[in-house]
Amino acid sequence: MGAARKADAEPAQVGGGDPRVVAHPAFREIPRSLFPLSSVEAQGEYDTLARVLFDAGRLTIGAHRSLSSYAMQFDTITRAAASGKQVRGSWFAQLDKARKELGLDDLDRPIAAPQGARVNRYARTGFANRR
Repeated sequence: MGAARKADAEPAQVGGGDPRVVAHPAFREIPRSLFPLSSVEAQGEYDTLARVLFDAGRLTIGAHRSLSSYAMQFDTITRAAASGKQVRGSWFAQLDKARKELGLDDLDRPIAAPQGARVNRYARTGFANRR
């Protein structure tokens, strides 16, 4: 029972669980959506926004609930559009409300580089080329 307990423990808690030891953020898992998502697009949207909120240190319980609601609305709209059904305007209103609750506009993180930005010539090698 003791070995199984250590295997299920979080990385910071393995070996005794010193309360002063905090796991590196890369070792922590982002929680799944509170609602089941059936479309790949909605799952991708959830994963992207969850990572952005997590990296910014803003993935709280309230943010997780709002993000799950946003992803569920996104999933509903995506499935309806894919099956050729009518998409209701109220769904977009609920989607916008959940998005505003997330406070994504406060993060001010670009999602892509400007089109005219120069490409780093070392981006694909992993090491700087020194002479």
